[in-house]
Amino acid sequence: MKFKIITNNKKVFHFYKETDDVIYLKEANLTKVLAEVYKYVLKGHKLLSDPIIYNIENIENPFKSILISKDLDISGINSLNMIKGALKISEKLPQPDLEKHSKDRLEEYRYVDLNLLINSIKEVKIKCD
Repeated sequence: MKFKIITNNKKVFHFYKETDDVIYLKEANLTKVLAEVYKYVLKGHKLLSDPIIYNIENIENPFKSILISKDLDISGINSLNMIKGALKISEKLPQPDLEKHSKDRLEEYRYVDLNLLINSIKEVKIKCD
């Protein structure tokens, strides 16, 4: 399945920009990334990765990358409900402050987000095979 990546992570953008369709939202927070995904889901794109994976370890991570279908999918009601729920959750979460983290810590967060995305892409490819 062909996909688009919506991200606020420059590491993801630079990693995939030559080979895939990447929408880079520079300096966007989680809610803004989810709002952009929501716009695409409203147009008929399908969510291909979980829009809000959060646990104790990565709640501070300011970077988020989400896979959506490149093609339109009219059966996207589940995607619409999922992204609406993710937006509601994100609005209740504290927004991570980039200023309070060191450059090294931010780089670690970028790397974690990149790895989550790589795993999501692998899962999508397995489901399509």
